[in-house]
Amino acid sequence: MVRGLTRSLAAAVGAAILAATAAACTGSSEPASTQAALGSAPSASTGQPQRGGALQVLVAGTIATWDPQLMYVGPEAFFAQRTFARGLTAYGTGDHQRDVQADLATTTGTPSDGARTWSFTLRPGVTWQDGSPITCDDVRHGVARTFDRRTHIGGTNYASFLLDIPTQVTPEGLEKPVYSGPGDTAHQADFERAVSCKGSTITFRLRDSEPDFPHIVALPEFAPRKASSDTKSDKASYAVMSSGPYRLKGPWVVGQGGTFVRNEHWDPRTDPIRRACPDEIQVTSGLGEQTVIQRLLNQQDDDAYAVSWVQASPTLRNQAGTGLQARLTFPYTGNVDYLALNMRSKVISDPAVRKALALSTNRATYVTATGGEGAGTPTWSILSPTVDPESVNPPPGAGVEGDPEGARRVLQQAGVKLPVPLRVVYARSVLGDKAYAALAAGWERAGFQVDLTGVPAEKYYETIEKPSSVSSFDVFRGVWTPDWPSAGGVLPALFDSRINIDSTGPGQDVGYFNSSAVNALIDKADVTPDARARAKVWEQADRTLRDEGGYIALSATKALYLHGSGVRFYEDHAVGGIVDLATVAVR
Repeated sequence: MVRGLTRSLAAAVGAAILAATAAACTGSSEPASTQAALGSAPSASTGQPQRGGALQVLVAGTIATWDPQLMYVGPEAFFAQRTFARGLTAYGTGDHQRDVQADLATTTGTPSDGARTWSFTLRPGVTWQDGSPITCDDVRHGVARTFDRRTHIGGTNYASFLLDIPTQVTPEGLEKPVYSGPGDTAHQADFERAVSCKGSTITFRLRDSEPDFPHIVALPEFAPRKASSDTKSDKASYAVMSSGPYRLKGPWVVGQGGTFVRNEHWDPRTDPIRRACPDEIQVTSGLGEQTVIQRLLNQQDDDAYAVSWVQASPTLRNQAGTGLQARLTFPYTGNVDYLALNMRSKVISDPAVRKALALSTNRATYVTATGGEGAGTPTWSILSPTVDPESVNPPPGAGVEGDPEGARRVLQQAGVKLPVPLRVVYARSVLGDKAYAALAAGWERAGFQVDLTGVPAEKYYETIEKPSSVSSFDVFRGVWTPDWPSAGGVLPALFDSRINIDSTGPGQDVGYFNSSAVNALIDKADVTPDARARAKVWEQADRTLRDEGGYIALSATKALYLHGSGVRFYEDHAVGGIVDLATVAVR
């Protein structure tokens, strides 16, 4: 969720992993004793998963598109990446969920020129569903499509920010690449210098160092696309040309769904990630959320073999019955709720006020009021593959329940006149109203006079990103889901003023945070090639950011998911955020 430059961590995959994964789903029989209970962590199923059967996927609402370049990070995109839209890289399974691994490519990329240039070589034998080979030109064509501003109305846009292509200023005053997609013959040479093909090797040339580029090419934006698949049909957005283990059987019916069957031209020996255990994946869309949950609870007919990414009510965790509890999982979503403080506000510009506000913020009350559970004191460091979210300590001086009395003493000792006026804006909802009223109660005990402004959710970001917001509010509600598991996918996007703040407004840096110390650490991370060392730099940047009062973390959120009792080897993916179709089985 970023419109500027971002970063992350990389890992390679070996032939042993490929061989083990390719053989993971077998046709051998299993004893009934392997029908083990499924827990809230990765599945407790034992034995060897068998190939066969039909997995049901129940979807609330409609699927917007199956076009990889138009898909943003989220459940539909992750479903596609695990079934029919492979990338140069992908995220692993099991203990390696947060590790980016080689997928269509033979490695996670070869950097040069200080990570300004990255090369990937395609595996031999990778093919489309029609048996034709997946080529370097197919990867390049997929990337080229993201530059067409007439059709690229969704999805991520990292290529246009990162690739070393000449730019021009648009009539709106925005700097954009001169290249405008596959039909732009005038600037085709500019694009081909930035994305070049030599045999089965594709090379990307970037404007700046990007050590986490292997994570970025794992996004569907960088998936290959066969040029012959580009049509102007009304149904083109739902047409699937598969590079993975499943292909769409027949047309996709909007509001109803479709069935994915085995892609006969997918070779498991070329795929280190996907087990592809079910013979079919039957997707039913257009359902209501309550209908999905009720069907999963009742398990009538084939619903015993169903999964969904609809969030269930947390109250289900309190219902008796080991059978139900074994079908519930409670993973972190990757979302972090936070407060952005307006550094240009006369009130917030006082460090004592920022410290007192953080000290009096009752995170436990916020988590309870929003109807869920989560780490009440998260930092962006929880996104690092090396950090367990449950082990994250509170920011200095800020407990889970807050300390309003201690916060009042901070204000008094600093000579701040009480009460301190505080204008807070948030996205209005039933739960949001309760959550911010609860926060306001703690702040008022500390000596703040709180003015809450609830804005309709659909108007919220439009409101806070206006230049006038800087004089209207002191505190902004924020929520962020990183595009990959690292603080590097968050901190620059939200707090690097150099890529956010201009005459048109604050961008994602809604609090106008501008710190030379934090910017220096961001730059240092960009040129730190070792992944673990880079993660340490991001942690230092996060601590510095919090010490300067740039944000107040509220909650690392969790989601409760329910699946059928016939679903085996169930795992919620730490990066995808939903059930991992690469590992799940029904036999």
